[in-house]
Amino acid sequence: MVFNTKYEFLLTGVNMLFKQLIMISLILSTAVFSDEIKAQPEIGIDDTFLGKTVDLELSFFDEAGQPVTLAEASEGRPTILALVYYNCTSICNPFLNAIVDVINQSPSAFLPGDKYNVVAVSFDPKEDHEIAALKKQSYFNLFEGKTNIPESSFRFLTADSATIRTLTESVGFKYAPDEAEGFMHASSLIILSPSGIISRYIRGLSFLPVEIMVSVTNAMEGKWAPTVKKIVKFCFAEEPEGRGYYFNFLKVTGVIILFSILFTVVILSVLLNRKKKTPELETKGA
Repeated sequence: MVFNTKYEFLLTGVNMLFKQLIMISLILSTAVFSDEIKAQPEIGIDDTFLGKTVDLELSFFDEAGQPVTLAEASEGRPTILALVYYNCTSICNPFLNAIVDVINQSPSAFLPGDKYNVVAVSFDPKEDHEIAALKKQSYFNLFEGKTNIPESSFRFLTADSATIRTLTESVGFKYAPDEAEGFMHASSLIILSPSGIISRYIRGLSFLPVEIMVSVTNAMEGKWAPTVKKIVKFCFAEEPEGRGYYFNFLKVTGVIILFSILFTVVILSVLLNRKKKTPELETKGA
């Protein structure tokens, strides 16, 4: 009788856990599928383009107004591509400052012109080479004691609308006009291999030298790394304006609860099996 009471208690507990599991699964699946059903946002970075190839023969205008392809701008090295617009009053200046900062913090053996090139491209077709030249000079003057960085390794390019559209679409860069600030857009370094393979996205407004070194080294070897980004994308959600991220507490907590319930169910099932075997052994012994 004692065993039956314990058995019924455990069975009731398992049933309750299964019901909770089903309810939470329905809630989470609804949230996840609702996100999937929504149309892709027009602002942000689509990192599913990792491993795809950018056309390096796309032609732009350099700071002197002369045509230059991405292949020529990269000079056969991995390229750190920065999509900005030069009259930006929001995140573009901090973004470009972060690039200069990480170069200043990098060892002398790992600088533009040696291991990689930096190419900034304006996605505003109204901007011309004159503003690009001014922008380049202002940022080039910020290098602290890095006198060995050639100007050809730190480029500020412009282009017509068709070329800009081709480039932005090929790297998954989504932006939209904004009457108040010009454009709404995200910030991300896009690391390209010498052959144009998208090797990595590095989001944010601050970067670590080791982050750049690893990314450039992988790009040189033709490697691309989606794993970390997929984890980050799962745990963090991008703000509608594409200017930052927030921790997706509901999704992550839901997954933790699901695994906790599954673990509890497994433990209870093992206990039930042991309880079932115990009276059989006692009967045989008698």
